[in-house]
Amino acid sequence: MDDERGFMAIAFRHVNRELAAVFAVVFFALLVIGLGGRFIGYLQDAALGRYSADALWLLAGLRLPEFAQLTAPFALILAVLITCGRLHAEGEFAALTSGGASSLRILAWLAAGILAVAAGVAGLAMVVTPAAMRSASEVIAEQRSTILLPSIPPGVFHSFDYGRRVTYAEEVDPEKQRLLGVFMSDRVEGGFATVWAQAGSQYVDTETGSRFLLLERGARYEGAAGDADFNVVEFERLGRRIESNPQDGLPAEVGALPSRELDAASITHAAELQWRLSLPLLTVVGAFAAFGLARVGQRAGRFARIVPGTVLFAAYFLSCAAARGAISDGTLPAAVGLWPVHGVMLAVAVHFIRRSARPL
Repeated sequence: MDDERGFMAIAFRHVNRELAAVFAVVFFALLVIGLGGRFIGYLQDAALGRYSADALWLLAGLRLPEFAQLTAPFALILAVLITCGRLHAEGEFAALTSGGASSLRILAWLAAGILAVAAGVAGLAMVVTPAAMRSASEVIAEQRSTILLPSIPPGVFHSFDYGRRVTYAEEVDPEKQRLLGVFMSDRVEGGFATVWAQAGSQYVDTETGSRFLLLERGARYEGAAGDADFNVVEFERLGRRIESNPQDGLPAEVGALPSRELDAASITHAAELQWRLSLPLLTVVGAFAAFGLARVGQRAGRFARIVPGTVLFAAYFLSCAAARGAISDGTLPAAVGLWPVHGVMLAVAVHFIRRSARPL
């Protein structure tokens, strides 16, 4: 009896150690890929003068919980597929079952790691991510309202308002918040309006939140390309709006709300709350389905089930996302919500687990 207990304890540690190692590698790789893409977007915004360089790492860190809560379930499913696939392919699973460990017992061993990951996802979805999104919203709002000029390098054209306006400055004085040798061009009906000014400074309209450049001592030219008949107006001071959508790119208001403030009577709040609750449930159910799907013959490789497992989990995730959107649109009752999707996937997981327990 003691020998059997010792064998089971060793097998338990062996299986969970391998699962944890594979999960860590896959999770880190997927997180770097996802966060790297977002960071490149922030770099592009910084090049356009929307953020300062100092804010890039802060914004990337604040987006980390959101990426982690979406990456962890997928990384866990892949880890279960790879770990259990190797156990089946190399005959270790058969050795464990012949030693007295049933399929359900091995699943119970894996459940410790699976539930730990699900608990982490729940903490991120319910608490950490909304708080991070609120902080990111504050940082972006501050950057776009007060830190435009220090982040603009001289001698570079900048596009604003979705490419409708282009701004250029020969020199930038960050301390005095002034631009020298300013060029601006924007599209108007029938042509372009171009402005040259000796200097300019930024200000923000407190009512609309739009950003303006107050230009000094210059001229405005308006007309069509190739037409010699231009309207020319000289000025001492002229205000030009450079961005009309300062809130573009901010986290969604509902997504940034604390979970305790979500009102189930609102369809958008109900959709957000069910989504947050669904992420840890999706983690557990998806991992159980991966366990049942991972069985392969000894002649097959450990990665034989990666593609079907990935397709299955992608369908599960996208179905949850579609149901969330349907709740927000009002086409799906909140009382029904995402739960039928989880129910179907749970039935699929039970089917795979039962089939994996049968002899090949």
